[in-house]
Amino acid sequence: MAHGHNLGEYEAAREEFSWDDIYAEADWDAPAELNIGHEVADRHATDRGQVALYQVGTDGELSTMTFWELADRSSQFANVLESLGIEQGNRVFSYMPRIPEHYVALVGTLKHGAVWGSVNERFGPDGISYRLDDCDAKVVVTTTDNRDTIEDALNDAPTVEHVITVDRGGDAATDDVIFDTALDAASTEYEVTETSGDDDALLYYTSGTTGLAKGVLHEQRWIAGVATTQKYTVDLQPGDLYWSTGDLGWLTGAINTLGAWFWGTSLFTYEGEFDPEEWADLLDEYPINVLFSVPTAYRMLRENEAVLDGVDLSLRHALSIGEPISAGVVEWGEEKLGVTILDTYGQTETGNMIINNYPTMDIRPGSMGKPLPGIDADIVDPETGEVMRPGETGEIAQRGDYPCFFAEFWQKPEKTRNAFVDGPDGEWYLSGDLAHKDRDGYFWFEGRADDVILSSGYRIGPFEVESALGEHEAVAEAAVVPKPHAERGNIVKSYVVPSKDAEPSESLKEDIQTYVKQELSAHEYPREIEFRDELPKTVTGKIRRTELRDDAQSETSAET
Repeated sequence: MAHGHNLGEYEAAREEFSWDDIYAEADWDAPAELNIGHEVADRHATDRGQVALYQVGTDGELSTMTFWELADRSSQFANVLESLGIEQGNRVFSYMPRIPEHYVALVGTLKHGAVWGSVNERFGPDGISYRLDDCDAKVVVTTTDNRDTIEDALNDAPTVEHVITVDRGGDAATDDVIFDTALDAASTEYEVTETSGDDDALLYYTSGTTGLAKGVLHEQRWIAGVATTQKYTVDLQPGDLYWSTGDLGWLTGAINTLGAWFWGTSLFTYEGEFDPEEWADLLDEYPINVLFSVPTAYRMLRENEAVLDGVDLSLRHALSIGEPISAGVVEWGEEKLGVTILDTYGQTETGNMIINNYPTMDIRPGSMGKPLPGIDADIVDPETGEVMRPGETGEIAQRGDYPCFFAEFWQKPEKTRNAFVDGPDGEWYLSGDLAHKDRDGYFWFEGRADDVILSSGYRIGPFEVESALGEHEAVAEAAVVPKPHAERGNIVKSYVVPSKDAEPSESLKEDIQTYVKQELSAHEYPREIEFRDELPKTVTGKIRRTELRDDAQSETSAET
């Protein structure tokens, strides 16, 4: 351990690393015998006082749940599933906020050996029914105030046999299983299903920004991968209070929750959505050591940084996921939050953050960092599978031999096969994300393969332009897309949300363009800027560039 960190010198750690050492931390004989629910709850339920979850509701009230209570309550939930005839491998899905019952249902489902999936609350009935129907889900766990939305979804999800409802003041349907009533009547004794590392555990859907969402299946061994990231990247220490702002409706929420609970770390969660003032108050009131959020939240905190004045921060460490975080936001974090915000990279398919910056590694702001120990990742030519030289753009690729790598796209064998390419030295999984490596092995994100802009023969990565735009004082947020152009093929068009003190004008556009030219180069600056009140986002907070590309395309059609 270097300076009290879990990861010492990076190259040495990669050299020494063995997945067997992570499996050895489990209570059972992993990976031959492995159950996530047992490892994240029951094995920590030896001390009645050890808190698993501190949860603050939208009313500001704090509730706490110990590992002892989590173990008992999740066993009761598993018994309820058993009484409903739910078998190992059946799919159980949730649609609910960040409340304690959500975490209980997650752990109880895994203890039972059923497969857990979740849908973020921002999805409407169509998004829910598509997922439930695609995987033949048997159970939905929700709240009474979400019950009407679920009812609409069930019209197109005929396999769902049971709805388990948490009472939040609304009405349950007459044949619903009432969460508290059912659990209170169930035994806290439960013999955890004897699953192995190869048994199915989680089914999460990609956010579907390009075409229909795909179900991504993970097995029980997944826990070893996420536990490794929580140890080395998140650098969890005894006594930490860890606020991962992600929702269980998307995989990052499950990664950070279950990965942290594998080590017995206390989690903090807030039921409400992002609000700069509310978040500042929570960081002031609670001794949160580690914060894990998304670039949008950090950008909005920077935009409203006055809310942090006078706030007593306990942060030792902060991380980011979802989209690249620009160097300017990293520098702002060092100044205002007192920590370096570490960028991390992963996909639903990788099951985890697999290319990261680490507390003991020299940080190059704007870089994604380096692969997690135990994971072989590189930049390859997507056609040939050959590894690219430093500085050359290719696709981020990995060997699919690590525990948290996905098992398959749900019942889509051809799609699963097509995600791989055979290279001269073996098979690579292709991420669809473009990047390059520098001479020291740091990865630099350039954009989704379908986001890169070709203009007058130049390849322009949108992230670099967006980062430069974000450093202009009048820009709160920006997205860059190609706009078709007769002579150049495409031009760079930027959609900009102005800072609250900025007045949109032609002269401001020119000022922003000049700034980007100076920061980057003459061919990369946005030739068109359009001001917007907000940018379209996916339910996970990523900018929907596909929508903006369509807007730019239709403008060109209207102009010609």
